Amino acid sequence: MCKSSFRMTRTWTSVLSSICAATLLTTAARSQPSSGTRSNALPSEDRYIYKQVPDVVIHKATTETTLSRVWQGKPVLLTMVFTRCAGVCSPFLRSLKAAAADSAGRDYRIVVLSFDPNDTPADMDALAESLGVKSVPGWIFGVASPSDIQRLAAASGFWFQWDPSIQQYDHPSLVVAIDRGRVVRMLAGTSVPSASLREVSQELRGKFVASYALPGKIAFRCFEYDPNRGRYSLDWGVLLMLLPASCALLAVVWAFSTEHRDVHDCYRSATS
Repeated sequence: MCKSSFRMTRTWTSVLSSICAATLLTTAARSQPSSGTRSNALPSEDRYIYKQVPDVVIHKATTETTLSRVWQGKPVLLTMVFTRCAGVCSPFLRSLKAAAADSAGRDYRIVVLSFDPNDTPADMDALAESLGVKSVPGWIFGVASPSDIQRLAAASGFWFQWDPSIQQYDHPSLVVAIDRGRVVRMLAGTSVPSASLREVSQELRGKFVASYALPGKIAFRCFEYDPNRGRYSLDWGVLLMLLPASCALLAVVWAFSTEHRDVHDCYRSATS
């Protein structure tokens, strides 16, 4: 009898422990924050160009600063990752490191923030160490409050969704170029092409590139970069650049043909 009661007690204890563990796992999964709407499409630069970026406090391993303090010195390339990512984060950061090898710190600063509230400044410091950029000037790794991360994501088109089935975040890979607190360019894709980052760097330095935007309006570009194919194609913005010259050329041709016809008519009248 005593043995039977003991077995029943042990069985119920095991069942209750399993229920508690499952409840705790479910609660933990539900508590993981998400932001934005999951999408297979790349973020549209047109929606975010010239949008104001919120100022946030960046907590680093030893100190803290603000994003506005960083962009006051130089333009900023902002990207968001999480340290326990088993997917694209590390390869993406390595491609960014390779593309920015000659210009990080000189032309701009690169800010890498974690959107995972479980990441700590020490975790981000370890990530910088593993990438080999901990001592490289121009790289800043840190964390921000969940509310600040939500505001940054909303201003830049970034999103992240917790997937409890794989215990990972689903998110895009995105670099946002910020000049004086406003979004000026965005690069999205599984890697950062050197040519695209070079173009962004030139634009941040005020040099002309084969793309431009109308303040407060939609971004018009002569060449559109397709990160999936890794190549440029003509965009309809080039027509706007060619339109004035085309109109002027047509006007000259029309004026010349009209004058030539008038001279020819006068000559015929004089000789008849």
